[in-house]
Amino acid sequence: MRILFIDLSTGLKQISDLDRGACGGRVNSLFMVSDYLAWAGHKVTVLSDIKNTGATTHGTVWDNEAYGEYDCLITNRGIGDGYPQIKAKSRILWTHDLPHSGFIPEPQNIRGFNATVFMSKYAERIWRAYYKDIGRSVRIPNGVAVIFKPRHKIGGLIYASAPNRGLDRLPLIHESLQEKLGREVHMLAYSHMGTLHPTEGDGFDYDAIKESTVDWRYPVPRDAIAKELGQALGLVLPTGYPEICSNIVLQALRCGTPVFTTGGLGATPEWVKHRKNGFLTQFRVEDYVIHSIEMIRNLVEYMESPKLQAKMQKAAAKTKIYSWKEIGAKWQKLIRSCA
Repeated sequence: MRILFIDLSTGLKQISDLDRGACGGRVNSLFMVSDYLAWAGHKVTVLSDIKNTGATTHGTVWDNEAYGEYDCLITNRGIGDGYPQIKAKSRILWTHDLPHSGFIPEPQNIRGFNATVFMSKYAERIWRAYYKDIGRSVRIPNGVAVIFKPRHKIGGLIYASAPNRGLDRLPLIHESLQEKLGREVHMLAYSHMGTLHPTEGDGFDYDAIKESTVDWRYPVPRDAIAKELGQALGLVLPTGYPEICSNIVLQALRCGTPVFTTGGLGATPEWVKHRKNGFLTQFRVEDYVIHSIEMIRNLVEYMESPKLQAKMQKAAAKTKIYSWKEIGAKWQKLIRSCA
């Protein structure tokens, strides 16, 4: 089966970035799903803005031009009018991690798809609030690589977010946490906005995090994060962004690492359950002081109770998180059903 993905916002320069784990460590579902389908025997092409074209080790061809006829067209970004010039027997709209519907200027353009894929209930809800003509839909979230797994907990906390979501809150949270506990708590932070959004990376003020007690490092190497995340007592993510399906949240839970983050925001509460496998604040980032106080109180309660730590780590590890192989199989099933 010939399959064409369209994603015009990868910002990639060369194929070797993909085989290294995408831009030095960043991995998203587009890379993983396309490679799974190529590995499964399909002829897969990704139309993107990549500078140097070529094929990955799994056989996915990345190109900046695409011609011919396909069995299935999967539109990811740059949706526009649906690419009527590309001939395909079936068409799937993959909303991916788009938090809003602005990537389809005209609502009628959504009618030409055989199915629409959402990563979460939240994503489907906000899209259907605007596009009334969405027909058949399927929910397929992100997967998690096998290197993310529970490890011996050696203490400390971790933060990881390539676009720096909530990074500016860490100094206050970390210093207050240590003051309340009366001891040092190592907090490791992986973050670098320029890795994910090269045109936006220069706008963040790193001085506060550099001068704080937080152990800040960048960029975001996937193998290192997998090890550190598995060993950490908890993931601290004081974000104000409505995630569609957060990779780092899924990875943390797969590692048996409870998640401390903002409640009532995006799709994260679909996986993180308050006081079971993590803590969710009642207030959002906009309520600056009380939001930070909540995060600190939750962390203090957790860090002071080895019994609570063991209970929540066990619950986190039992959270249903799919592997990329399972996610790839879901995509293959959907594509065949649309044929």
